[in-house]
Amino acid sequence: MKAVYEGLKAVYGARDAGSVPIRSQDGNTVISGRAGILSRWAEHFSGVLNQVSAFYQTVMSELPEWETNEDLVRPLSENEVQHAINQLKLGKAAGADGLSGELFKIGSQDLTCIVVKLFDDIWQKRSVPQEFKDALIVHICKRKGDRSVCDNHRGISLLSIPGKILACVILNRLAKHVADCDILPESQCMWLSQRSWHNGHDFYSSSVAGTVSRAAV
Repeated sequence: MKAVYEGLKAVYGARDAGSVPIRSQDGNTVISGRAGILSRWAEHFSGVLNQVSAFYQTVMSELPEWETNEDLVRPLSENEVQHAINQLKLGKAAGADGLSGELFKIGSQDLTCIVVKLFDDIWQKRSVPQEFKDALIVHICKRKGDRSVCDNHRGISLLSIPGKILACVILNRLAKHVADCDILPESQCMWLSQRSWHNGHDFYSSSVAGTVSRAAV
């Protein structure tokens, strides 16, 4: 067993202890204090995650109007919540609340009922708790370049598992609605259930072939 750990240490390097000094945004100053390091990481991820994007309002007017589907707004059922829990991936880190996916997967029926009641309260109030929206951001070194440079680290957002379950329930409903109403065009068929990349490839191949034929004429 000791040889195994020594091998891992040789491959991945020694385990980090404490806060690693990082450079300021201009790269001229090395920050070593814990408070300064946390402030610098907050500054870095604030810039990375809050990019200015352009949105054209004319796009909204071009979207087709669909009839309201009341089935999308009905209260969440216990079967839907349980199905979303079963879809959780194991081995994922928990969010700031410390609740892991394994807790809900191996939990009893009573736990599922508690989650259903919580979601029902959220559904009725039409307001998602801030705890479901907040993410605990951790950084992982890419193992290349200067470790004191923030850009050489990859940020990971750890979200609340109950929030993920609620989002999964909503996603499952929307996916079924999209599939039943045939909303997505054929060019997006690879994102539909029971369809694959090969269907999209065939569509694009036939489209290109048709375009070339018309151009030849």
